[in-house]
Amino acid sequence: MPVKTILVYVPSGKNGAATLEPVLGLASKRNAHVIGLHLAPDLPVYGEFPAEVSQEVIERLQKAGDEAAAAAKSAFEEVFKGSAVTYEWRGFIASYVRGTDLILQQSRAADLIVCGKPNEEIPDAWSDFAEVALMGSGRPVMIVPPGTGSKPIGNRAVIAWNDTREAARAVFDSLDLIAGAESVRVLTFIGDEEERATAEVNGAQLIAMLGRHGIQAKFEVSAVSRGLTGEAICAKLSDNGCDLLIMGGYSHSRLREMIFGGVSRDILRDTRVPTLVSH
Repeated sequence: MPVKTILVYVPSGKNGAATLEPVLGLASKRNAHVIGLHLAPDLPVYGEFPAEVSQEVIERLQKAGDEAAAAAKSAFEEVFKGSAVTYEWRGFIASYVRGTDLILQQSRAADLIVCGKPNEEIPDAWSDFAEVALMGSGRPVMIVPPGTGSKPIGNRAVIAWNDTREAARAVFDSLDLIAGAESVRVLTFIGDEEERATAEVNGAQLIAMLGRHGIQAKFEVSAVSRGLTGEAICAKLSDNGCDLLIMGGYSHSRLREMIFGGVSRDILRDTRVPTLVSH
């Protein structure tokens, strides 16, 4: 499906262009509409804070929130003004719970959701934006790391394929992004050689499907020790200058992911290339 509506999360004006410039490139190529989204925390009124918190402190926090929202909007408009891309800004003040609901409501009418990697130096009450959107919106999420700039995304793609529902969603969600790609590599990692034959059959079916869409891809199967799949995928990204990683997100239960870690979390923490994730 063509990408025609892109929702981009802009938590701050700081480093905003690092996320917005790649979105401008994606939207310009596809004549897509871009929606900028910012959420500001709704502070309790005076009297609801602990007694030791003064009215002055509350007002200072409110002012900081207003300034952050204004800076985020300014950064967004600075990138898109003068371009041929149509765009709009949506800013909300909300509690964390209400903000989480807003993320999902705003995301479900987008073809693609884009956000940056969380930055500890930039305050953000919704630093888990990517996971919230991924798990609840039903839409693909692209995480853009710092340094992506205006370079093309999807010209040299890597698909992390593990024959799951989530991986299948990610591949089909990415078809518009990798159409006309110079290079597409499908990577499957196995923990035991007995799995190789099945992996090769499943991979061949995926390669054939991509070919019918006019996308020529190569398939690779590699053995990897248990628990090191995320590291193995990240290591492969530098082999041919990958500019887009495509993968399913959280194919195991979230509780199991939180207790034992997981490939999804490892990659989203470590990847240095734009990563499209679907659930």
